[in-house]
Amino acid sequence: MSKVRVIGLDGATFSIIDHLAAGGRLPNFSRLMDKGRRATLLSTAPPVTWPAWASFYTGTNPGKTGAADLFRFRPGTYKLEPMNAGNLHGRPIWSLAGDAGRRVCVYNVPVTYPAAPVNGILISGLDAPSFNQHAIYPLEFKEKLLSAVPDFQINYHNDAKYLVNRHPDPVREWIRRLKAFLDMEIRTINYLMGLEDWDLFVSVIRSPDIFQHTLWRDAEKAISGEELSAEEHLRAEAVFECYEAIDRQLGETGSGWGVDGNLVIMSDHGFGRLRGSVCLNRVLAEAGLLKFHPLSERKRTREFLRKKLQARMSHQTRQKIKRFLGKERPDEGWSTYVDVLVSDIDWEHTRVASIGGFGCLFVNIKGRDPLGTVSSEEEMEKVIAKAEAAISGLRDPWDGEPMVTRFYRKEELFHGPLAAAMPDLVVNFRDWSYCPVIGTATELDGGPIVRPPVQDWKQLAHTGTHRREGILILAGAAGMEGAEPDQADMVDVAPTIADLLGLPRVEEWDGRSLLKEPVEGNEAQPDEDKPAADGAPPASRPEDLPAYSEEDEDEVRKRLGDLGYL
Repeated sequence: MSKVRVIGLDGATFSIIDHLAAGGRLPNFSRLMDKGRRATLLSTAPPVTWPAWASFYTGTNPGKTGAADLFRFRPGTYKLEPMNAGNLHGRPIWSLAGDAGRRVCVYNVPVTYPAAPVNGILISGLDAPSFNQHAIYPLEFKEKLLSAVPDFQINYHNDAKYLVNRHPDPVREWIRRLKAFLDMEIRTINYLMGLEDWDLFVSVIRSPDIFQHTLWRDAEKAISGEELSAEEHLRAEAVFECYEAIDRQLGETGSGWGVDGNLVIMSDHGFGRLRGSVCLNRVLAEAGLLKFHPLSERKRTREFLRKKLQARMSHQTRQKIKRFLGKERPDEGWSTYVDVLVSDIDWEHTRVASIGGFGCLFVNIKGRDPLGTVSSEEEMEKVIAKAEAAISGLRDPWDGEPMVTRFYRKEELFHGPLAAAMPDLVVNFRDWSYCPVIGTATELDGGPIVRPPVQDWKQLAHTGTHRREGILILAGAAGMEGAEPDQADMVDVAPTIADLLGLPRVEEWDGRSLLKEPVEGNEAQPDEDKPAADGAPPASRPEDLPAYSEEDEDEVRKRLGDLGYL
């Protein structure tokens, strides 16, 4: 029976891999690409971490998973809640493998909190608010993991503001800390791989994404052959050394990363330059499609939210005791209809709005949205056409080129039972190189509609952002070889893993197996020699697993802000 190891590299891109491989700096990546199969792996549109990883492990598009962004509207409200495994739909590939008696280990994959029971081990990823009792299955393994990796942490604590304000050399210190986090990720993977001969091992290394968001500008200059200053060279090398550290593990004898067996190396999206940000809701407001609350009301709303947060933080202990005792949370009242990211929007007089930082537009539809203003398909088409016309007029203020590459209508990107809740229009700004400003308060701060990225390195701000073109390298089994470049989709990876494991195809999958031929000897029946899972996990999230508490949501929002997503 075939076994599969998946090494997910968040944000990895062939533009860096090919540059380093050409210079002989990635011998093991080069070896695997030469003897296996290489493909550009297309991410979701927009290319965002949450929906991309969800589509990877369920084999389905966001219209079935329910994840198109980091957040979703809480049903029946304008309240934004973070996506996690508790509100995601679809069956992970590791659950299917476990049902067939395969032993699985899952580490650090985003959108896996709270950790559901598996036939093996599952350690949640980025969406876990902390390494609490719901972030690992089985819970009794937590002590063993911390004993083996004492410095284990689920998330990199990106204290950029603290470093900028308190440290004499914030950039070098930031790089040092992130290198330590990468080393911890690698040691954790090595420890988990060594526990047993897993049938399916799935892991994600998040460090490439974090390095690249901040240091992309200099990495890109190095790739293009531009002359670099000493500081620019330091920053570019930090990105390159991240890839080299991973490459060393791919060739380490006995590490298990890919010396033997079937290996899948993949990323959730690629990377490229961040050209700037755009106040998309202001564009819609100027076109008469969106209305902001008057200044006086905006101030009252922000003051209300500030006091509400202060009150919540000062009573955290009391709230935890209440939840422990099983008492219900107090009614949030009208505050469930607002969120700090969209609290300045007057929904009663708005027909379409941009939500989040990736060009997702939602029409305010009667019957679907609490204060809907658009009542018919014909009116909706007129609203979308007017929005497209207004946004199409945007020009890059530095070179005069059009900022819009393409508009995607909902039907082009999403299908399935949850498609109605997906964005009605997605805007691709110059190959995803412009990001909409996140948060109406920032949009209304008096600055220009189109803004350049922060230039001061000491601010540790983003200089790079996501692209759809990720990486996929397949090596090991028959049918995985072949040097010709190819293109695959995120939803193709789960069917490919299933084929390697001899699992039957799932009707709901949107993808296809990438193998040239079936793997000889694989069977679609459970392996009787493997221990059975402790009860087959159902097709959707068990109802008794907890959702985020209010404190959990605060922690996740803070982390996303520290990482530059909010």
